[in-house]
Amino acid sequence: MSSGLISALRANGILAANASANIANMNTQGYRAITTTLVEDGQGAPAAVTGTSGAPPAQGFEGMGGSNVDAAGEIVALMRAKTGFEAALTAIGAAEEMMDDLMAAFSRR
Repeated sequence: MSSGLISALRANGILAANASANIANMNTQGYRAITTTLVEDGQGAPAAVTGTSGAPPAQGFEGMGGSNVDAAGEIVALMRAKTGFEAALTAIGAAEEMMDDLMAAFSRR
């Protein structure tokens, strides 16, 4: 199995975990959202780069928990992670099916 596909699963797992943590802490006073960006590493495989947002809470939301989490943006991040997982798992399934077909072709010889 390609290490790039494993990297894609890991990167999307980090994206989902960080978005989930942000949603869970959106009402935590002073919480700063974890930012996650999916990039390519040196070999062209997907990777996740994380950091924290230093932006203050949005104007008018200081009394609603005091965090700078954008709930809608985090839901979108979860949907991106889900789609990324599905794509990687589909590619893994296709690779396994091709390997099975190849092994069956060699075993007939």
